[in-house]
Amino acid sequence: MTKRLIRSRWVAGLFAALIALTSISVANAQEKSRLQVVLERGKLIVATMATVPPFAMRDDKGELVGFDIDIARLFAKALFNDPNKIEFVVVDASGRWPAVNSGQADFGISGTTVYPDRAVQVAFTRGYVDSGISILVRKDSGIKTLDQLNNEKFTVANFANPQMEERAKRFFPKAKLVVFESAAAQFLAVRTGRAQALQIDTPTTNYFAAQNKDQFEVLPELLTASQNNAIFLKYGDFTWWLWLDTTVSELRSGSWYPQYNDIYKKWFGMDAPPQKFYLK
Repeated sequence: MTKRLIRSRWVAGLFAALIALTSISVANAQEKSRLQVVLERGKLIVATMATVPPFAMRDDKGELVGFDIDIARLFAKALFNDPNKIEFVVVDASGRWPAVNSGQADFGISGTTVYPDRAVQVAFTRGYVDSGISILVRKDSGIKTLDQLNNEKFTVANFANPQMEERAKRFFPKAKLVVFESAAAQFLAVRTGRAQALQIDTPTTNYFAAQNKDQFEVLPELLTASQNNAIFLKYGDFTWWLWLDTTVSELRSGSWYPQYNDIYKKWFGMDAPPQKFYLK
């Protein structure tokens, strides 16, 4: 093989490599972060459920209201200086992950607890609110403890997810179960007497009990340790995740804590946890 031929092939290979690198650079440049897409669109699109009071529900006028709705509007205000530059996509529990993974919504916020198995399907920010799992009971049931609930004469309204099923088997395996797709349906079952108790996020049980003090109460024992409710989004966009996570951090413990505390007090009737452990 002549030196001229070798040189020609080397030059041709180098040229091909440069073209490939240029193509990759162009492709990367054309792939925008969701943050840029949202800014150019001029509004947020957020997935939420409408049946998880006090996180998200419909008022008497059919409008979406709740803690999550107000938090999402703070994100719109941070991006556009206008809390109304937002569109909500209402989903059920099974539609949460597809809504963000398909690109239908920019992120989701719907009283969603972080579990490791869920983090396989979607990415999560840090928690925007602390939670746990509690039991709401009818006062006329006579149930005062978890041990008393573990009886075949009682029926518990459960939410349709594996975590609820596992807790039912662990804490009250003798009780009967009826399973629903929404917290509102669970509450209706207890209110009408179809069930004597339900398990759901602690803020929700507290909300139901506060709204119906003569009929319901919350058992003192928690079924779990403290849990994190977090914003969820599609994997693969670090810039978008970083902006969302940074904003959550500022809400919980930074410059936007006053706005966060106002919303917390509005829906939970108490101040939010201190933004720093040494601040009272």
